Amino acid sequence: MTPPALRGNKWVSNDIDHFVAAKHAELKLTPAPAADRAELARRVYFDLHGLPPTPAQLAAFVDDRDPKAYEHLVDALLASPRYGERWAQHWLDLVRYAESDGYRADSYRPGAWPYRDWVIRSLNADKPYNQFVREQLAGDELAPDNPDVLIATSYLRNPVYEWNQRDVKGQADLIVDDMTGNAGEVFLGLSMGCARCHDHKFDPILQKDYFALRAFFEPVLWRSDLKLATKAEEAAYADKLAVWEKATAEIRAQMDALTGPLLAKAVKKAHDRFTDDIKTMMDKPAAERAPLEHVLATIAERQLQYERDNFDPVKSLKAAADKARYQELEAQLKKFDAIKPKAPLAAFVATDAGPVAPVTRMKSKKGEREVAPAFLTLLEPKEPKIAPRPNSTGRRTALADWITRPDNPLSTRVIVNRVWQYHFGHGIAGTPNDLGHLGERPTHPELLDWLAQRFVAGGWSLKQLHRDILLSATYRQTARRPVDGQAALVDPTNKYLWRFSPRRLDAEQARDAMLVASGELDLTAGGPSQEANSSPRRSIYTIKKRNNQNDFLRSLDAPAGFSSIADRQITATPIQALLFMNGEWPLTRARKLAAQAPSVEVAWKAALGRTPTPEERKLVEAFIEKRLAIEGGQRPMAAATEPQADAAPGKFRENTAHERLLVRNAPKEGDDFTVEAILMLESVDAGAAVRTIASRWTGEKGSLEGHGWSLGVTGKKSGYKPMNLIVQLVGEDENMNTAYEVVPSGIFLALRTPYHVVAKVSCSDGVVTFSVKDLSQPANERVTAKVPHKVVGKLGIGSAAPVIGGTFRRSASQFDGQIEALRIAPTLLGDGALTGEPAKWPAKSGVVWDARRENAALFEWQAGTANAESADPYARAMADLCHVLLNSNEFLYVH
Repeated sequence: MTPPALRGNKWVSNDIDHFVAAKHAELKLTPAPAADRAELARRVYFDLHGLPPTPAQLAAFVDDRDPKAYEHLVDALLASPRYGERWAQHWLDLVRYAESDGYRADSYRPGAWPYRDWVIRSLNADKPYNQFVREQLAGDELAPDNPDVLIATSYLRNPVYEWNQRDVKGQADLIVDDMTGNAGEVFLGLSMGCARCHDHKFDPILQKDYFALRAFFEPVLWRSDLKLATKAEEAAYADKLAVWEKATAEIRAQMDALTGPLLAKAVKKAHDRFTDDIKTMMDKPAAERAPLEHVLATIAERQLQYERDNFDPVKSLKAAADKARYQELEAQLKKFDAIKPKAPLAAFVATDAGPVAPVTRMKSKKGEREVAPAFLTLLEPKEPKIAPRPNSTGRRTALADWITRPDNPLSTRVIVNRVWQYHFGHGIAGTPNDLGHLGERPTHPELLDWLAQRFVAGGWSLKQLHRDILLSATYRQTARRPVDGQAALVDPTNKYLWRFSPRRLDAEQARDAMLVASGELDLTAGGPSQEANSSPRRSIYTIKKRNNQNDFLRSLDAPAGFSSIADRQITATPIQALLFMNGEWPLTRARKLAAQAPSVEVAWKAALGRTPTPEERKLVEAFIEKRLAIEGGQRPMAAATEPQADAAPGKFRENTAHERLLVRNAPKEGDDFTVEAILMLESVDAGAAVRTIASRWTGEKGSLEGHGWSLGVTGKKSGYKPMNLIVQLVGEDENMNTAYEVVPSGIFLALRTPYHVVAKVSCSDGVVTFSVKDLSQPANERVTAKVPHKVVGKLGIGSAAPVIGGTFRRSASQFDGQIEALRIAPTLLGDGALTGEPAKWPAKSGVVWDARRENAALFEWQAGTANAESADPYARAMADLCHVLLNSNEFLYVH
């Protein structure tokens, strides 16, 4: 395949342009002029990094007179670690990556993130695409002892799976079907699902082809017993662990004697929920199981492991003496923490169940038949050559080798079409996951063939493919060209690229761009994911739960991770407008931008990458003058533009810099714990909102994400009467459903009165014990109340971190007054351990905070977001201006 010869066409810049120009000539279209440098720089930065250029970066490129300045810019952007972070997101969309199971339980997958980091590292290193594919499909067979290859098989762990399902056979079948369908779409660009029930009605894919492809994945086994460590690292860990185990053997034996039978009972209860055939499989030694039995038993055993992982020893013990003895042993065991080695990272990976695969059976009108692994009959009628390994079938290696053959007519075209699509917004073939008969026909089929051949000849280098596309005149056209008559007649949607199509930022680009504008973006790379609302890290490093997406990202069409997404929807909805106008997160970014921008020009550059035009400046000046005239302010003012707070330590007030206090990386307190606080309330809510003293709760009431608790005081219109000290619980009830319950104490606090407040929450006993002491009247007796509740546990599996003075997600339930000190102890403290003197609280007894001491790094003040956050009218006007800029089309669209 060679580019078409064009004579006298001065527009073309490289071979790609010859194909595009030939189609222009055929359709009598004319290309748009080249984009100016500012437009081009903004485009290529967002394309390759997902971030806008800083004003300094933009100015440096615009002012660079080197004829090859753009080539140098492209090379620099491709060499940056930001490139992998951006382009990994595209791949994660395709492989339906998420960090939770999906379905109703939607349990968090804490081991999922290393795969995300592997994708980023692979793209930054320009790992050849054929190797990139082979490691994901068969890394365990290619290099089982290399953790940086093994982690690639986390790709096989992406299907939706609900850990608590009893229908093990049905779940296993769905998982293998999911892997089969995704592999067909992602690597071959074929929608295989129709062939599961019958020969494909439109494409030459037989029903047998579907099950032959499925047979490659039939033996896949999800592993939970492997570590991301080399053999040498595992051996070193084992040696150190042996020292700790020897030193603590007697202590652990005594602890096991107390709780071992109780844990065994819980595990047996989970075991007995399964049908007899599954229990028989589970009871067999692994070496004696048939291949399918091993796969099914391993899936079922995850529920037994869940019981072990979530077993609460203290909660399980009923006798007070046993609880006290266990806690004493725990304290003794902690003394040996210094010699206990940190375990290698658990591997969220897959292997085969063994060298023999379960049988793949195809059901049709002619009956049931066994199907062996094979490739698509139309492309490769010969049987695959499969070489079994000692512990694996070798099937997935054979599949990976076929997919990455240089002459495979599907896989190479699929990937170059995807890269083209992500750069231009539309693929050469417009349905990237379906290149079959029902998909869109390629607009430039010869160009697609040529790109695929060049890609393979160039060593399967994605970065070289980017470079070829980005340096073309086609890519460098301006988007600022109106639709002329001929274009409107033959190509109104710009499939033939007579200009560059304007594009809205996607969800991650918009969130990251806001953080760049506000000066908050944290470019720390890799590691466990963070909560998107509270962390300023890039969006790719934030928690992605299928059923509980971040509101901002979801509103801008970020996929949930249930299926492969090759081309995101771009919607325009009222919810988006409302969130951008009224949402806490966008409002906070606007105010952060206003606080760090000393002038309108700086704010404008930070948000839009340019200075305001004279007309825009007139509008801004008029707006600010009007606001200052109304509010009686001046400009510029020396007053701080940061939220203001009362000087008294421990003062909490809504819409100030000290609205609530977030506790980062706090240990979980479990289902039996104590909250103790020294406080004085200034007001109660005029409605039904609660003045929250402390919480570990998002505010949700109907999902696992929202499991948690809150301690607070009721408002004037509360159904539990005003000023009532209450606990709110969200956890699991006796039917294993999520339940929300209010536990009222019947103890009523007074305003402007200092109290020592205690709440002992016990799910094991089903009781909250309240205790209140009026510190203004030392002679008064402590008032107590024991109130039963029906939540049986799992308070700590929600996503929230502890918060003092409010809830994890900002709400109307903020504290107003003084909290001098507070602690959250992960146990039920005895009355003798309770004290209104915070200096006597043990520093390492869970979360301990004292307003009179310097805050440790784990405590972070969260500011309010209403306009009242600043006493300076000019600062408020600037914040509103920045809010407008971050809501503008110019901010949200690349062009």
